[in-house]
Amino acid sequence: MENWLSFSYKKLTEEADFADCCVIVGTRRFLCHKVILGVASDFFKRTFQPGFAEAKTGELILTDVTEDIFEKFRLYVYAYDKKILGSYSNMDIIKLKECANMWMVESLKMACDEIFRQRLPSMTYTDLLLFFEHAHHVHDKDLIQQISKYLKCKITSTSLPEVIYELGSDVFREFLMLIKGSLTEKKRYDMVEKFVGVHGFVLNQSDSNKWEFHGFSNKSETKPSESPAIKFGSGSQSEKNEDDYANPNPFKVEKLNFSGSNSVPLDPRAKKINSEYVKNIVGLIDFTKMTANEFFEGPGKSKMMTFEDKFNFMYKIAKLNARNW
Repeated sequence: MENWLSFSYKKLTEEADFADCCVIVGTRRFLCHKVILGVASDFFKRTFQPGFAEAKTGELILTDVTEDIFEKFRLYVYAYDKKILGSYSNMDIIKLKECANMWMVESLKMACDEIFRQRLPSMTYTDLLLFFEHAHHVHDKDLIQQISKYLKCKITSTSLPEVIYELGSDVFREFLMLIKGSLTEKKRYDMVEKFVGVHGFVLNQSDSNKWEFHGFSNKSETKPSESPAIKFGSGSQSEKNEDDYANPNPFKVEKLNFSGSNSVPLDPRAKKINSEYVKNIVGLIDFTKMTANEFFEGPGKSKMMTFEDKFNFMYKIAKLNARNW
């Protein structure tokens, strides 16, 4: 767009002249022009067509965008100024591309992609992760492939950004698979343990100090009463099923004291989903590549694995070590 024309359209966002509709975002009312929004976006074109309530009232309420981002979006679809667009932060570019996808603005999507490609080689690891998550949300395989190369080669165990633990569960799993071979298995396991802890997948954190440990079971036992109870605090074991293990999965809580007024029992369905997810990401770790000491100090003391699994992996590690002697 010619500079003088871009400047003229930009002024329309600052004045009320000829405005014939209003987009409401949060507490702000943005005076707009149907023809400009409609030319830029099929979404807005359809919204203000006859037959829709917005066409009669001239008002459209948007709840899936912030005031600041919509202001930047409106400025772009009025002036198409790539220079201003290029001055925004990486997070703003991500949000604007999400708007472009939602509201079908192909020119904005292409402009955001162009900026991304220019910035990619010099992006911080934190910003790479933000774009990695965004690419998965919009199912952009090309974008995922481009970012993955940089994520894999730039990662170091001494500078892991905290934003890793803010990723969604599915994206974190993809990232964990991506960096296989770039970090030690012990470091990848530490990341899993921290992610699970940050998101509270193992136990309801408010009740984590109230669960009772009932010891190890012997599958050969047929008479539960013959097994003495192991007590911690006020808890005791009065009966045992043959399949019970010490903490058999991350969510197996033998007894919880919900006497606290703020305690809320976990939804059984959520427990099952969380348990399956934890099992899945723990399964991505190759424990046999750890030393016996690494395994003992990490997974060996974790609540994310069954006692049986710990025993089996310790056996495999010992067997591999014996071969190398």
